[in-house]
Amino acid sequence: MSGTHAPISAEEALRRFPELRILVELRDRAWRFHLLTENERLVAVAATYSTDSHTDAVFVFDRTHVLANRLVGDGVVWMRDGSDLTEVVTDLLELPTPGQPGAPCLVIRPTTLWIP
Repeated sequence: MSGTHAPISAEEALRRFPELRILVELRDRAWRFHLLTENERLVAVAATYSTDSHTDAVFVFDRTHVLANRLVGDGVVWMRDGSDLTEVVTDLLELPTPGQPGAPCLVIRPTTLWIP
């Protein structure tokens, strides 16, 4: 098949791309993974973890573009965009649980700026 590659083992993937180790940690913590496609083309891998109080999400677009956020009932209360997968995910994992001291609680409102 044109444009496809044979799958490799998790061990081989970690050998080639050690930064993926943090995603294995998320898998081991019972996060759910989702492939995001557009026109049948993979555009990102998303990982989510939901509780009654919040949902944490990580979106990996490529090796240098990662987005993480925390959502509560009213919207996004924390967001981080960066190029270091381990750093972005670690920052998310270190957030206190909603209701705990230091937990983000103010909803980030979208800007009214419209960009065509």
